[in-house]
Amino acid sequence: MKVRFYIFIFLALVVCVNSFAQDKLFLRSGEKINCRIISVNLKTIDFKDSTASSYLLSIEKGDVLMAEFKNGDVYIFGNENSKSNTPKTKYDRELDKKAMIREKERSFKDNIFGFQPIDIAWGRLTFTYERLFMDKRMGVVIPFSLTYDPRVLIPNSSSDTIVNTREKVRHNTGLITGFDLNYYYETKSHTKFFFGPRFRYGQDVNLSNITAYTVQFQQGFLLCDSKGKMATTVAFGFGFARIISTPFSSAYNSKQSYPWASFTLRIGIRK
Repeated sequence: MKVRFYIFIFLALVVCVNSFAQDKLFLRSGEKINCRIISVNLKTIDFKDSTASSYLLSIEKGDVLMAEFKNGDVYIFGNENSKSNTPKTKYDRELDKKAMIREKERSFKDNIFGFQPIDIAWGRLTFTYERLFMDKRMGVVIPFSLTYDPRVLIPNSSSDTIVNTREKVRHNTGLITGFDLNYYYETKSHTKFFFGPRFRYGQDVNLSNITAYTVQFQQGFLLCDSKGKMATTVAFGFGFARIISTPFSSAYNSKQSYPWASFTLRIGIRK
């Protein structure tokens, strides 16, 4: 009986903690809403109720007296419907600026189609597709790279008939793909810092036709214009490469991991 009693007490404490670990909206009508506040915009507040699968709801800021966040922060709203001669604090101005940016970003598209021009010099023709979700806080990138020996672009380059030497130009092609998972940290402008894992797998013709995979940690910036039509990405990645197979088995050890780094410059459009 004591074991069951302790289990009951433990579950009750868990329920109590979860019930208190919520944001709260106090309305001017006297009503209190337990919820998860998503964003505070220029004229509205976006939130979700306590259920995990709930839809995004909005309420006019003029109807809200105070917002209490689960971390203990409290924000008291003034009279949003009337003009006040009281000057705004620096925190108020920053919050309004941030709200205006988020309000404008609502109209931005969630799909980014990109091209990486610098990769051409490295023997890769790379196109990417990125899908943004979770209010544009997360992004999944799928790249497609056609790899080749960049020396084929040089006039009168030599041709090889046996792809087993480093000196001759290789005329075959390979394919590299993978994924990026980007977490976008919200900032005060359309420039957003992001970080996340990066994975690639495929055959790189320029690197002696090796087949390998790379695992990296990537970080960079997403630069968007004010109209949300263009999106440029600049990022660096650091990690390791593991070779699966290579025509030059004596030069590379497939059981060994090699340090690997990458630089990404993507020019994209949002559709």
